[in-house]
Amino acid sequence: MTMIFVKKHLGVLAACDDRLIGKRFEENDLVLDVRESFYRGELVDEDRLSEMLTDATNINLVGEQTIRTAKKCKLVDKVGRINGVPYAIIFKV
Repeated sequence: MTMIFVKKHLGVLAACDDRLIGKRFEENDLVLDVRESFYRGELVDEDRLSEMLTDATNINLVGEQTIRTAKKCKLVDKVGRINGVPYAIIFKV
């Protein structure tokens, strides 16, 4: 089972699938840099991520499981992809 790294920043919740941490993806002139300094925080499962997503207002998501969890919470409908890796940025107002 893939676990998810979650890190809280000032006003931003960053989450990514654990297997993607530290990787960089490029496609044409788009870059998705899954930096440890931004994403590596608490290692959580899908249930805990769901709880955290409910309370967050600005969210940065990367990875299949992370996006799938956000979709189950009805937070994501459009997903971008760079080299097949899904990502989404959410701003709740």
